[in-house]
Amino acid sequence: MQLKLRDELLNMEKVSYAMDHIELPEGGVDCSEGCTPYGFPPEMLKAVEDFDMNRLGPYPHSTAIFDGLLEYWKGQFFLEPENLFLTDGSIAAIYVVCNIFNRPGAKVIGVAPQFTDFEMTVRLLGMDYQPVMLKKENNYTIDPDEIIEAIDEETSLVYIDNPNNPTGQVIDSYAIEQILKKAEKCGAAVVVDEAYGDFMPNQNSAAKFLEKYECMIMMRTLSKAFGLAGLRIGYIIAHKPVIAAMRKITNPYQVSEFARELGGEALRHSYHIWENVTDFAKMKREIKATVGHKLHIAQTYDTVSIFLLWHDDENVDLKQEFFDRGVLCVSGSDFTGLGKNFARIRLPKIDEFPVLFRAIKAIDLGE
Repeated sequence: MQLKLRDELLNMEKVSYAMDHIELPEGGVDCSEGCTPYGFPPEMLKAVEDFDMNRLGPYPHSTAIFDGLLEYWKGQFFLEPENLFLTDGSIAAIYVVCNIFNRPGAKVIGVAPQFTDFEMTVRLLGMDYQPVMLKKENNYTIDPDEIIEAIDEETSLVYIDNPNNPTGQVIDSYAIEQILKKAEKCGAAVVVDEAYGDFMPNQNSAAKFLEKYECMIMMRTLSKAFGLAGLRIGYIIAHKPVIAAMRKITNPYQVSEFARELGGEALRHSYHIWENVTDFAKMKREIKATVGHKLHIAQTYDTVSIFLLWHDDENVDLKQEFFDRGVLCVSGSDFTGLGKNFARIRLPKIDEFPVLFRAIKAIDLGE
């Protein structure tokens, strides 16, 4: 029997590096998953001990996550509950946002490479994804002017991950505002996916434009910098009519009582992030100073935990080269515009860095 599934689901294969299992090389280090290797703030352990398990009986109504967000964003912009939507991580946020703008053939602008799951979701919904390709000769640097030029009256949605995944580069807030201005003139929404946003200063977040631009939709997750990927907490900040549309297509219990309570506690201890980013910056600078023979590093921001390497030889399977040297990473072939000679790497703890650094040096020198 042939069930009447949508043609896009039957004819397209979903490409995504996100998976529910990993194979770590024996004695090696995991540099594949985006969550911080330093884990969650230690205060979380006390919060778990104090949590009353009887609260898991009723539906979730905790306001702790909202209180934590108010504390985290204090002084940046005015946030109300009606501007906030909770999700099962930022991947679920992508599904929700794409759903409310889902019109077959709708024009969507992005860049390539960037987070694969957004592109795949858009294509599977039958929307027309038109990425601005990042160029090797420009070191894969994002040019905001090219994005602005691509936006027109036919555009429904613009998607930018900032910091960019896989390169780890940051677009400054001035450039984000210019994109918002053009999009608002054309009646297009701009989704700024800040999954890695906690690794950059909050002053650079698109969230500060909430009151100024109705087209701004910002999403974040506690999976990356807060080290809570297993807790599955994401959130969207947008204008009230946009959030109201999201609530129409979902249930009000997107995040559990336990996750709301612990997420709220984590947001009160963001110092934990900034204690570790100095390590990321130190490691990344050392890598930048080392590569340049056979390996090259794309434009990146020092405090962001991820970066992109590529090998001169297009036939080299860079993920396998790293795996053979004890490092698990993500293949560039999972990203539009890249091949197997690229690899996205998440920095490890600094005491595990020698394993990664030795691998990079050996591959760079062809050893």
